[in-house]
Amino acid sequence: MKNIGLIIWSWVSTIGMGLLIFILTIDPNLSVSSDRAVDVFVKVVYTMLLYSILFILMYRAIIITLKSTIERLSKWRSKQEQIEDEEFVLIIETMVVIITILSTILFSIFAQYGEYLVRGANAQPDLKDILVSSIAILLTAIVTYSLPVIGELEVAIKHKVEKVYKNRKKVKEI
Repeated sequence: MKNIGLIIWSWVSTIGMGLLIFILTIDPNLSVSSDRAVDVFVKVVYTMLLYSILFILMYRAIIITLKSTIERLSKWRSKQEQIEDEEFVLIIETMVVIITILSTILFSIFAQYGEYLVRGANAQPDLKDILVSSIAILLTAIVTYSLPVIGELEVAIKHKVEKVYKNRKKVKEI
């Protein structure tokens, strides 16, 4: 398997972001200001930002894993294969976006459940937070799917890493 380091890095950064979100979610005393309106606004903005970043990291990790392990997703050999493979890549990227949307929304629900458990039996789960994170996830998914910059950027980075690795290997052989 090629680029195992890149795959591990992408998943470790995704899991690290998930842990950060979970830790920030379960802290009941997290506040920015004494004014409740400011506190709610900041919480909504940072929730949307954190879940957008989590979506992008998870999408990136899945795409890197697939493009590093499935040769058909990373390169083609002829023009006819290029047309077929572009359709295949589009189908796979659509499935990855759907899987990432569902998994990050599920994570949001579990994080909210963790917050509910920390607060105690008298607290109610905050459905507003789940809704805010879901809106952030869906907006990020729309941007990610309509502007395939992340996928193209990851492929460019992967090719650059492969090129550097091959050059180092050639230098060691000499």
